[in-house]
Formats: sequence, structure tokens, C-alpha cells
Amino acid sequence: MDYEGIDAYKESQVVGASPGKLILLLYDHVIKCLKTCDMRGASKGLVELMSSLDLDYQEISGRLFSLYEYCLDLVKKGEYEQALKIISEMRQMWATAIERMTAEERSEAMEESEDVIY
Repeated sequence: MDYEGIDAYKESQVVGASPGKLILLLYDHVIKCLKTCDMRGASKGLVELMSSLDLDYQEISGRLFSLYEYCLDLVKKGEYEQALKIISEMRQMWATAIERMTAEERSEAMEESEDVIY
């Protein structure tokens, strides 16, 4: 198998990704680690999710931080299934939010292009 090609593909996915897509990739990494009971990988991913929070929005980021911290505690206890359930639901919510934002941006761009007089 051509591992160099796979690594190059993965790197190009990360380098060209939007901030929202990067968070999805991080969720995917944590989910993969939880499914394989990889404590180290899941812990590193959760810590990265925690560090990605914008603390200027304390109400939301504080709650997310607490959930990530709780999942980290579950991982340390070896309770991967419960952490997987929580992180999978959070990933789905994040994916839905990105889809909605993208749809709204496309809609606004189309409205703006219709307003242009030729």
C-alpha cells in the first residue's frame, strides 16, 4: 500500500480545510480513537478540541469545555462507549451547523449576484 500517497492526501485535506471542517476532522479522529479504545489518541484529540474553543463566548465555550472535560474523564476511566455516544452526537450537531451556514452563505451570494445590474 502507498502510505506516502495516503499521508499526502490527508495532509492536503487538513491544509485546505476551513476552520469548521478542521473541527469535523478532529471529531472524526476522536471517534476513531474511541472506537478502537485508543486512550492516548482520544485524549489528545479531546484536549485539542478544548484548546480550539473561543473563550470570548464563555456561555457556549464553557459548556463545550465541560462536555469535553467529562468525555476526557470517561476515557481515562476506560468508558469509551459513553464518550463515543456524546462525541458522536456533538459531531453530528457540528456537521448540521456547518451545512446550514454554508447553505445560508450560498443563498446570500445568489441574492447579491441577482442584485447586480448588467
